[in-house]
Amino acid sequence: MQSMMLMWCNDVLVSGLTSYNSQTIHIGIDHSSNMKLQNLKITAPSGSPNTDGIHVESSTGVTIVGSTIKTGDDCISIGPGTMNLWISNIGCGPGHGIR
Repeated sequence: MQSMMLMWCNDVLVSGLTSYNSQTIHIGIDHSSNMKLQNLKITAPSGSPNTDGIHVESSTGVTIVGSTIKTGDDCISIGPGTMNLWISNIGCGPGHGIR
């Protein structure tokens, strides 16, 4: 179960959200465009599998900035069909980083 799934969304701002101990992916973005995620705090235990902080796929124009992502898996995972993704100022770890 994901904490939040954004599908088929356009022109969305997600700011100041905290997600703690999601069972799987904390925030999923799919088939969306012009999304901005900023000032997020995402946390899961370091040994927890499949707890990607943010997973983006089949989306364009996604910006992820100024956030802290501490999970047991990927901080940010990038799936197929993702274009024009901008990531900056991310505190990431102890997981696998961005991939």
